Amino acid sequence: MVKKAIVILGVSLGTRTLGLAVGTRNDLIDWRMKVFLETYSRKKVRKIWRVIEQAIDRYGVTAIGMKLPHPSFRSEGMNQCLKEITKRALEKYVPLYFYDIETIERHYLKSEVKNKTALAEKIADKYPFLKNEYYRLKKNKYYVKIFEAVAVMELAVLEFL
Repeated sequence: MVKKAIVILGVSLGTRTLGLAVGTRNDLIDWRMKVFLETYSRKKVRKIWRVIEQAIDRYGVTAIGMKLPHPSFRSEGMNQCLKEITKRALEKYVPLYFYDIETIERHYLKSEVKNKTALAEKIADKYPFLKNEYYRLKKNKYYVKIFEAVAVMELAVLEFL
């Protein structure tokens, strides 16, 4: 019997951006950021799901690690989007693991300085080919979504094993 590779999709959902990272226990396969400028609606939720579903199908994703947006930043539309992603992923028999920013930072950042830039720097140090995205972060803070997606992908890999 051939053992199926564990492929995890990391997702960081924001108000206007979606960070995605696909990886295995030992490798980061793909990463990207998608922008959805419109306000939350059924149409926007379908577009977001379509991007996630394409990654699931393309890479044979076995689980999803998802960064939960801070409750104070979650609109009703974002909450509906999270519910829809959860429902559709489970319909495809893809389990989800949810992480808040505090859990992510506690895992990655051992110093007193805990912020998203420090997290991005730590991830970029581990994956040098992400340095371009790290430099873009200085001009556009939304690129942090890629680093958050990589972080939750790695945390989900650990939990899935």
